[in-house]
Amino acid sequence: MSNEKPLNARMTIDIKRYRFRIHKTTLHSLGYPKFVQILINPENLYMTILGLDKPIVGGTSKKIIVELSNKSNMEFTSAELFGKILEIFGMLDFRYSYHLSGEIDQINRVAYFYLNTIKKVEGRPAR
Repeated sequence: MSNEKPLNARMTIDIKRYRFRIHKTTLHSLGYPKFVQILINPENLYMTILGLDKPIVGGTSKKIIVELSNKSNMEFTSAELFGKILEIFGMLDFRYSYHLSGEIDQINRVAYFYLNTIKKVEGRPAR
């Protein structure tokens, strides 16, 4: 039995801008992938991010805008992904950002985010 702690995955959702931010520690644990595939399971309330070195041949994908923020976080916008999250939670407060947490499977380069861990970022509302 291993005493290793599971690696934590972190993501922030900026609802006002439809922006998703995958945190540096998560990207590091996924081996700084060149591509990511995002899947949502609404029945079991989790989202996965699969780290890839190249796109999946024959896989369905939608091009998303990716920005590297200070060479640390991966940011992208997706109204479609945001819509899926709203289908699960209903309306969220557009004045705030939200954090999701989960675990990382380093061997398979997958981050699992549990949608029931969503937490409003208290303090200053998003601009």
